[in-house]
Amino acid sequence: MKAAVLHRYNTPLRVEEVDVHKPHEGEVKIRVKAAGVCHSDLYVLEGATPVPPPLIPGHEAVAVVEEVGPGVSNFAPGDVVVSSFIWPCGHCKNCARGMENLCEKFAEARAKGVLLDGHMHLSLNGTPLRVFLGGVWAEEAVVPATGLAKLPKSMHGRPELAMLGCAFMTAYGAVVNSASASPGDTVVVVGTGGVGLAAVNVAKAVGARVIAVGRNPEKLKLAKQLGAEVVNPREGDPVKAVKDLTDGRGADVVIEAVGTEETVDAAVEMTASGGRVVLVGLMAVGKRAPVHVARVVRGGITIVGSYGARPRVDLPKVISLVEKGVLRPDLLAGPFYKLEEVNEAVEALRSGRAIRPIINLTS
Repeated sequence: MKAAVLHRYNTPLRVEEVDVHKPHEGEVKIRVKAAGVCHSDLYVLEGATPVPPPLIPGHEAVAVVEEVGPGVSNFAPGDVVVSSFIWPCGHCKNCARGMENLCEKFAEARAKGVLLDGHMHLSLNGTPLRVFLGGVWAEEAVVPATGLAKLPKSMHGRPELAMLGCAFMTAYGAVVNSASASPGDTVVVVGTGGVGLAAVNVAKAVGARVIAVGRNPEKLKLAKQLGAEVVNPREGDPVKAVKDLTDGRGADVVIEAVGTEETVDAAVEMTASGGRVVLVGLMAVGKRAPVHVARVVRGGITIVGSYGARPRVDLPKVISLVEKGVLRPDLLAGPFYKLEEVNEAVEALRSGRAIRPIINLTS
């Protein structure tokens, strides 16, 4: 089968013929129909998230189940599924406590570019290939069954649903699980990329007033379409703008979805006393951001990190909200590219021309 392979950091991907092995215990082999291109993938391509190459990136997909491994009873060949970027083991301390998005075994596998059992199921001319959270920039992949959720028949044939596996699951985890956003809350979303705009959509869905902060006018137009008020830092101090929009109080919740020192600092300053800052945007491994401690302490501000959501619990909820028309991935996804155009898709994201490029393997 064909896959997009990264041989060295900061070099173009090469689409090559790759061997895929049979699924092991608890695993599923899938045929990928569409896969999203996310900023987390860019970090891997650049070495900022140091998964050793050669590897296959890609971590959110719509796919069809081809084969199930031993012990898998909840999926069967022919099922259409969303593949998430988190694979809970179901047995570690965090999984047992209901925090499967923070699965300890998955965290170890993620850093090494392997599956939960430590194996690599793909190879190129006999050389094992690592994967970044699934390796779904490929015609086929092998993933743990715990990272999959079925799509109802009414949602088949929709390549934009690939972004449910990361962008919308991350947004749901940040807004609902980490921030506990409620009707009547003012939620500021800093960043208008795929995750940021998905967070705008989710926050509106829970009944919050939403203010989106971003620099790209076209993306701010889309935020308005999703129901947000907008602030462009190019037009003035975004902290002041948010304070002006909230009568000087600040926001109940600020979702930071960029991952820079400047935006983390602004997120804290935008937050009302007693409010919550949810950090979603990733920085390069080892990089840190200063925090205005006096503001946090005297304002009783809670700062939490949010890593995705629970695939077995929350991903079906996200799918249901899309089925009802409440969440709108169709407004955020695209343009669509063939697998052979993967480097073009990467550049579209890197340049800011696209919110969520989709590699469509059905065309």
